[in-house]
Amino acid sequence: MQKKTIVALVALGIIVGGCANSASQGQGVSASSSKSTPSKQRSVTKTSAKASPVGKVISTEKMNPDIGYKVANKKTVFYYNLKDYGSKDGIISDNITARGNIFGATKKYVTTTGTYYRVFSYAANGFENASSPEGSADYVSENNFGVVKADGLKEFTTITSEWNYQEKQPYYVGNPYEHRIWSAPANTKHYTYVSHVFDRLARTQLYATKELVKYNGSHYVYLSTAKRPLGWVYKSPKTLIAGYYRDPGQQLLKPKAHEKMVVKKQSRESAGTRVDVSDSTALPQRVYQIRNKRKHTLRVLTMGMDNRPIRIDFKRGKAVKVRTFEYWRKPWKTITNKKKLRTHFTVSHDFVESSWSTVHFYKHQSKKLVRVRTYGTDSHATIWIYRNGKVGFKTVMPKDIESYPLANFK
Repeated sequence: MQKKTIVALVALGIIVGGCANSASQGQGVSASSSKSTPSKQRSVTKTSAKASPVGKVISTEKMNPDIGYKVANKKTVFYYNLKDYGSKDGIISDNITARGNIFGATKKYVTTTGTYYRVFSYAANGFENASSPEGSADYVSENNFGVVKADGLKEFTTITSEWNYQEKQPYYVGNPYEHRIWSAPANTKHYTYVSHVFDRLARTQLYATKELVKYNGSHYVYLSTAKRPLGWVYKSPKTLIAGYYRDPGQQLLKPKAHEKMVVKKQSRESAGTRVDVSDSTALPQRVYQIRNKRKHTLRVLTMGMDNRPIRIDFKRGKAVKVRTFEYWRKPWKTITNKKKLRTHFTVSHDFVESSWSTVHFYKHQSKKLVRVRTYGTDSHATIWIYRNGKVGFKTVMPKDIESYPLANFK
């Protein structure tokens, strides 16, 4: 009996001890698990934080985009962002495709590996000044050149010299369509656009108050009227005639003391309120007439939408001579050929000027005397002169031609 009791107690102790060991092992596993978890989390955190290819950004600052830059060397490469720097997939442009551009920088990044610029190419936006206001060029995707290391660019002077006149210089309009008035000469600032056109300034006295020389050697003058500033225009004797405005009728028809000159002008509504890129379509046409006491037309001077003077001399209702002039009012061609003066002829500077005219004479029985039609690249305008002295005007701009409101460029 005693032996059985001792055996039972020993067995019970073994069972209890086994349970205790199991419990202590469970606690050991749990403790081990709780200690290893933070170690794994730290490892995951280290692998997910990828180091920046340009190092740590120490500072950023805004830059003046009107300070120009050009590619400095063959190693210059542009990337979409700092995080893409150095990767093939991150390249937005290399030095070959970017070499001809002028760049402006909007932001400067100083990092532990060097200095970087966010840049875009300069934009000359032409007639789009209303839809793309000044300052928006750096947001236009095709002008975005991403980021580049600072030593990959060099400063570029867009204006080599600029000076004010001691006295304002007088000018008036010659060729109205070849050049336009700009906010600044194209590519001398980060964003430039057409601010005014000459269409409604053909008879206005203009003044130049200062002049500059662009990086390519081109000269520009800053124009104003007597009442308001206008902007910059390429300095060309074809576009701007030096001196005070001269009435073309008085200058080229030379009316005598006993003769009376009558001026007929196309209405602004008839000339239109739209501006196109190639022509001076909104320029009102004019006719200067000299008639005798019997109300016979002796001489006429027409100024079409391109502002070119054409003088026609008549005798007994028939044309006897036509004199055409350059835009700057110098004699160009004289037509005395009888066949041409009974039918028609063309006034054209082939491959030199985009605008040209046709002069058509009507038969003696017609109420019409002559028609002068001016053709531009896109539009055309017509003057009809009748034997009784009446004048008709018409300007046609095709509807499919890209045009802009004249109100944006007055």
